[in-house]
Amino acid sequence: MAIAPARSFVRELKDEIANSGMLIKDHPLVEGIYRGTLPLHQIRGWATQDAVYRRAVPRLASVRYLRCTDPYFKAKLGEVMAEEAEGGQYGQTGHYQLFLRFAKAIGLSEEEVENARILPGAGAHIYWAELMAWTQPWFLYMAAQLAGEGQAPPAVMKTHEGLITHYGLSEEDAAFFSVHGEADEDHGSIVEDIIDKYIVTPELQAQARALIRRKLELQWDMWSTFEAF
Repeated sequence: MAIAPARSFVRELKDEIANSGMLIKDHPLVEGIYRGTLPLHQIRGWATQDAVYRRAVPRLASVRYLRCTDPYFKAKLGEVMAEEAEGGQYGQTGHYQLFLRFAKAIGLSEEEVENARILPGAGAHIYWAELMAWTQPWFLYMAAQLAGEGQAPPAVMKTHEGLITHYGLSEEDAAFFSVHGEADEDHGSIVEDIIDKYIVTPELQAQARALIRRKLELQWDMWSTFEAF
């Protein structure tokens, strides 16, 4: 099995993601919001499911920080952990609180978000993320985020624009998405640097590819939960 040079391998992975047919910026949910054609009740339904993952992100960020053994990347991941929980460089409050602000703006109470029944698509995504965070080497788990934070900015910015243009949200209401448009650019570059340094054998590259493919599939299914509403 041949090994791809580090930066070349990142490029290969990004090309595979781009050609996967599972780019979130092209997801029917994002397209529907961007064009203003998706009914509000389906956006509300999806928000209750996306919240399952958003609630867990601060915990997952803590796990990957604690498991990281590289001092340089540990410091970077510590900054990400603080940003997710408390805000900072890209916002004045934690990201889940920004998500709850968005949910309120589209007509959901915090109780409705917190107590919603978890559908299989949302459950599978978070259960897999938790499992990988604890069972995979930290750098392989981080590599999978190339399919998450690495491709998120265009999708969240399209969603942000659509919510403001077609659904009457203010910039403050939709801040969760604009904040992620900026923050995920930075987080994605950290992931690329980790892949460059650590995913350097044929075996690790094969494992990273497999994790990224599964992340793409589960993430797509989670965003597709709007169809159940």
